[in-house]
Amino acid sequence: MNLVNELEELALATRLKRLSERLSQDVSLIYKESDLDFEAKWYLILELLSRQKVMAVTEISAALQLSHPAVVQFADQMLENGLIKTTTDSKDARRRLISLTPAGKQMHKKIGPILNVIKEENRKWLATASADLLQVLTELEKSLDERSMYKRIKINLVENA
Repeated sequence: MNLVNELEELALATRLKRLSERLSQDVSLIYKESDLDFEAKWYLILELLSRQKVMAVTEISAALQLSHPAVVQFADQMLENGLIKTTTDSKDARRRLISLTPAGKQMHKKIGPILNVIKEENRKWLATASADLLQVLTELEKSLDERSMYKRIKINLVENA
């Protein structure tokens, strides 16, 4: 018995998280086997900083639509691994500015060939599905932007009270 599958819609978040963790773990294993001290969960921040150069935690959080605590956690891990550096904003001492170190820039270059393979394999894997999953995810995200699941549930509970 697979309770998560049996619960269907009630376990949607769990299934999405489980799928995300499987993909992330597999990619992190590829990095490790390639002798790269890099975690898949750091990729978005690495990519964003390679494009934007310097950003505050709040800006990274907003750009990636990740929670502030998640960005802080990933940034702390990347800092420990020498991939980023932090400075205090001269205009606002409360803001921590983050940028790539030379090692971070080098890591971005090193993972480039692996990223090309990941993209291609993701494309092939997604093509095995009966629907365009990326389009479906975009539609679902847009729908939640318009009305969060919290609001949907709350309205339903109030109407049926």
